[in-house]
Amino acid sequence: MTQVEFRVGAADPLGYACALLRSAQAKGARLLVRVDATQLDALDERLWTFSAHDFLPHCRVGDALQARSPIVLSSADGVEADATRDCLVNLAAAPLQGWQAWPRVIEIVGADAAAKAAARQRFRAYRAAGCAPVTQEVES
Repeated sequence: MTQVEFRVGAADPLGYACALLRSAQAKGARLLVRVDATQLDALDERLWTFSAHDFLPHCRVGDALQARSPIVLSSADGVEADATRDCLVNLAAAPLQGWQAWPRVIEIVGADAAAKAAARQRFRAYRAAGCAPVTQEVES
């Protein structure tokens, strides 16, 4: 059964994602990050500039370095499970297709009303599929 976590209330969802990805990557995790197409470039840039002291190696789906990169970015609605990836991190508003094949999904939810409303729809979809997501308020 997939473990689903909602991290709710991030004032800066992309910044929160960068901090989460840095922490997970430092522990050896390999992640796929799904983001709306309109935010893909912004997240890519933030990962390059997030920290002056360390580098968050990443690439986009389909890149030649995808197999070696610990962080892969995608804007696709459906995401296929990959045996080399530990976790799917979702920042996109639309419901996620293919999540059931992942061992862990982390949903990052912004603090604004629109982000919370979209997250409630995704939360209900997980529950309807028999999953019991957990929610954690974040400070960022």
